[in-house]
Amino acid sequence: MRTRQTSTNRTMTPERMIAAGEDMNAEAAPPARLWTARLIGRFALLSVGVWLYAADTLVLATISPAVVADIGGVSYINWAASLYEVAAIISGAAAPVISARHGTRRLLSFAAATYAVGCLVSAIAPSIGMLIAGRTVQGLGGGMLMTLCYIAMSEWFPLEYWPRLFGIEALIWSAGSLLGPLVGGLFVGHAGWRAAFWFFGAQGLALALLGTFLPADAPGAAGRKSWPRVPLTMLAAATLLIAHSGVARGVVFRICECATGFALLYCAARYDRRSAMRLLPAELLDLRQPISAGLMMILALSLSCTSFWCYGPLILNLLFGTTALHSGYILAGESMAWSLATVMVSRWPVIPEGLMIRLGAMTVAAGAAGFTLAVPAGAMTAIVTCALFEGFGFGLLWPAMAQRLATLCADKAQRSLVAASQTTLQRVGYCIGTATTGIAANLAGLADGVSQGGPDAVAGIRSASFWVFAAFIPTLCWGVSSAFRFASAGEARR
Repeated sequence: MRTRQTSTNRTMTPERMIAAGEDMNAEAAPPARLWTARLIGRFALLSVGVWLYAADTLVLATISPAVVADIGGVSYINWAASLYEVAAIISGAAAPVISARHGTRRLLSFAAATYAVGCLVSAIAPSIGMLIAGRTVQGLGGGMLMTLCYIAMSEWFPLEYWPRLFGIEALIWSAGSLLGPLVGGLFVGHAGWRAAFWFFGAQGLALALLGTFLPADAPGAAGRKSWPRVPLTMLAAATLLIAHSGVARGVVFRICECATGFALLYCAARYDRRSAMRLLPAELLDLRQPISAGLMMILALSLSCTSFWCYGPLILNLLFGTTALHSGYILAGESMAWSLATVMVSRWPVIPEGLMIRLGAMTVAAGAAGFTLAVPAGAMTAIVTCALFEGFGFGLLWPAMAQRLATLCADKAQRSLVAASQTTLQRVGYCIGTATTGIAANLAGLADGVSQGGPDAVAGIRSASFWVFAAFIPTLCWGVSSAFRFASAGEARR
């Protein structure tokens, strides 16, 4: 275990509870303690990391036309977004290992500095290749920063504060998602697209410097174990294959690439179980374990909710002339619903976790399945309702899920690993979902409908839009089933 400063308060710190093997719910910390200088300073730095990742993820959507007009590379601009996400998956999975080796404070500063360097490279990029390289480095730093939020929360804050902290982080994420494109648009209109990267790079540099003032935490015994090179390499190869399958030519080649990526993900998880220093919890592939059910719920629900992000705006525009601005408002509403639900949950601590998990999963599934009928019909009220259901459902279940996973983790020293795995599997789910949605769209004939034109094309696009969403109903059932098993198993072990 890492060495930490002891507290003079009568209430034990969460770190000492873990070291003593006690239940973190055994004694509640006084609410005022969160706002002491030490804890609020740490939480503020973590919040900056969440803001940078959330805002920078979407800023490229606004500045990409200006980027292409300046340095060209229209055929490769999508890789600036794809490799950012792939790098975030890899660095997010490696974050627990780096934290165990070097301490959370060093990881925070290193991740922020890496992110700042990536912004610098992107800001001075003379070509699309250099911009892609800069975005990849940004993803490495941003992925670590986002995962660090969960690692540090499991180490630095009492368990009973988590719903409240998740509520605040959800608001920050929502603000980043909403303001990121706006920030990009403002810089493009007044200072040029490169200024957007300078703006975010300066924030990353400030975070790296401020992180050095956090209390030092020494690496533990786990930091001396061998680095998990093989599973990390497999994970990197798998995410690259899955991401590329979404843009590859030829349906057969796409399916083969995606299937190979799935196989590599499974092999990485199997090999990781034998590693001295693991990237993922050992219980991930043991379907009898409640921790496995919880993590599989995250993977399945995240995977199933990418269809509207990928093809919803395009389909609505082709069929009903819906503008990109209106589609953007729908996606923003989903993000706001997530934040609102998370804040509401943080105010209702008496509601059982199992109920929140079940209700949240069913709400997500209802929203995602509802798109199957709402989008082909162009029923805008129903589409907005489905988007709000998706976001609200995730907001209901996420804090309860994180709290339940921490409670169920028998090895208290592995709580950071379990906490970090939540964001890793969420990103992997988004990566798989994006690729498989593209495959489903092509198999359903969406591209053919677009290229044909005329009245027949409308019927083809409407039919394809049904299958783009309906193809994920089995995955939604898997996610809801995992949620119920997770909630029931957790209650049985109490």
